[in-house]
Amino acid sequence: MSKIRVAHIITRLCRGGAQENTFHTVRLANLERYEVDLISGPTRGPEGSMEPMVLAAGIPILREPFLTRNPAPLRDYLALKRLTKRLREGRYDLVHTHTSKAGFLGRLAAERAGIPAIVHTPHGNVFQGYFNPYLTRLFVWMERHGARRTDRIIELTQGGITEHLAEDIGRREQYRVIFSGIDIAPYADAIARRQETRHALGVGDDELLVGGVGRLEPVKGFAYFVEAAQRIAERTPGTRFIIVGQGSLDAELRRAAAPLGTRFVFTGPRDDVPALMAAMDVLVVPSINEGMGRVLLEAGAAATPVVATRTGGIPDIVDDGETGLLVPPRYAEALTEAVVELMAAPERRHWMGATARAKIVPQYSLENMVRQIEAVYEEILHEKARDTRR
Repeated sequence: MSKIRVAHIITRLCRGGAQENTFHTVRLANLERYEVDLISGPTRGPEGSMEPMVLAAGIPILREPFLTRNPAPLRDYLALKRLTKRLREGRYDLVHTHTSKAGFLGRLAAERAGIPAIVHTPHGNVFQGYFNPYLTRLFVWMERHGARRTDRIIELTQGGITEHLAEDIGRREQYRVIFSGIDIAPYADAIARRQETRHALGVGDDELLVGGVGRLEPVKGFAYFVEAAQRIAERTPGTRFIIVGQGSLDAELRRAAAPLGTRFVFTGPRDDVPALMAAMDVLVVPSINEGMGRVLLEAGAAATPVVATRTGGIPDIVDDGETGLLVPPRYAEALTEAVVELMAAPERRHWMGATARAKIVPQYSLENMVRQIEAVYEEILHEKARDTRR
């Protein structure tokens, strides 16, 4: 029996949740059943690159040089033309696109190339916090147009489906919910080495550590975290702060946090996120818009409670009052109050962290995620085979 040929298409392989999701879906594919290719545009931007990790895993990157994140009519036309040719020549059975821009061009190319099965994962949405209103409406139109050429749309949370249907994107029966999994394995050791990591960060035994992890881009809301940190520091003098990641706002956020001196550390990108998560007393996720928030799963696996914004798919992951606290987005004072509340209640923090770990570890592994994605592939392929027999 010949293998099913699958092509994954994504705009870039920067450090981010969508890119990690795509990478692991390719890396953990059932190679007895599927033959999988990864197609990506050039990786540019201040967030850092996952390409060395992808190549180290033995996954070739099939480059599409004109596939870029922002609209650019000439480059988009060339990307569409090249993708159509590549997909037709590759004789793929299924194309799986990721994120809005690659999703639009990739699905259009797949249809033109006569690909029998098309799957799309938006990895959240660009309806708020990314672009100006005119560009946002263009992306909404692109998602509507692409949905008409899609067999299944995979959302990370039920909230993501609700948001897309509210914009008249696709039909309810097209959607499936599949979380973005994480590698659970490193977290038990990270928890065991918690004190060692804290000491390496310069956190004293009588101090508290509040952190954030992610791309330093406007949509992630870290400016509100830095603003809240200054208020938290005044009310809880024994608190330190840390942000892990990089992005276009790096210098701006560092300047804003400068009054806190050595109490606020920016680590840049790190490969030891499990250890850093476990070292924190509270993780803050101040996003303006978030498809799901893989960092929420990482915090749960590290038994670290969260303070997060009530936006996108976050409420589907955080049980307010049980695994963390939810606050309105764009509201530094609400972040402040929630963090201070948890700082003053160590037993509650520990209970929330344990509750989060008990929820996350059994459900949100990478292997479980990939099994569910491939089940969607099989569902579509079975439907297509049935249709051809009629």
